[in-house]
Amino acid sequence: MKDLTICVCRDDALGENRTVKFRIGSGANAREGFVIRRRGQIHAYRNECRHLPMTMDWVENRFLSRDGCWIQCATHGALYEIASGLCVSGPPAGRSLLRLPVAVADGEIVVTIPAAELEVSGWASGHFSFRPGSSS
Repeated sequence: MKDLTICVCRDDALGENRTVKFRIGSGANAREGFVIRRRGQIHAYRNECRHLPMTMDWVENRFLSRDGCWIQCATHGALYEIASGLCVSGPPAGRSLLRLPVAVADGEIVVTIPAAELEVSGWASGHFSFRPGSSS
């Protein structure tokens, strides 16, 4: 099985301190991820809190604390560093979000889901989609 690459959005569509959420898989095994640009760097994470396996956005595609300094879990308020994914406040303190490899290729932001993770997570079907749009 090969790694799965997902074209999330155009590089110029992701503004500073903005997020774009995308979907991986379909049906019961579907998961989500998101990309965020912070200080010119693009980071990608699985949309799943490390305390409980729940999605973290407050409303669709809103991941940041009110001050824009942290990724914040909507369920219980855990705060994660944007650049590292490390939880600095809340029940999973000391644990990090699951980082996904991300790059810019031909003007597109591309996330790679490693083949090993596809097999373990049941995403082997290869079906994927993304949800365009950005938020702060």
